[in-house]
Amino acid sequence: ECHVDAQRRGMIAANHTSTHLLNLALRAHLGEGVDQKGSLVAPDRFRFDFSYPKAVEAEALAKIEAKVQHDIREDLTVYADIAPLYVARNVKGLRAVFGEQYPDPVRVVSIGVPIRELLDSADNAAWQEVSIEFCGGTHVESTSQIKTFALVSEEAVAKGIRRITALTGVAAHAAFEAADQM
Repeated sequence: ECHVDAQRRGMIAANHTSTHLLNLALRAHLGEGVDQKGSLVAPDRFRFDFSYPKAVEAEALAKIEAKVQHDIREDLTVYADIAPLYVARNVKGLRAVFGEQYPDPVRVVSIGVPIRELLDSADNAAWQEVSIEFCGGTHVESTSQIKTFALVSEEAVAKGIRRITALTGVAAHAAFEAADQM
């Protein structure tokens, strides 16, 4: 028998999909040179490590947080499908972890645009504004299931590597309430 803790899995899915939204927001506000260097997805929070040469300014962090919150409110469908690796890797805007070995075929996760549409016009420049990643993890069906997003810290973890810690759902709501009380 297989038993799935649906509540725990739902929190992990919300945090995992949020790492994809954060990756897109970081690229949008800090530039194309930002690359994922690692992540931790847990039920209560997530961490996202990325390449960037200096501390991210408070104004940029506010814009990044606002972009993720906007994408959550947009209630975007999260699509996942298998595609031939040689086809999928040519989709403009695709994010993949450098040095990672991916299977063929590969699972592609896209937020807001169906996979078939991406593959049918892989060189469409509009895809650079879409979260598209190779990923085998669990995700929400729609971004509105994330509820809300709170960026709680940004710090250095190594030379040229920054880390963002964030919360979603009830934990994010509680963080905003605590901040308001301060």
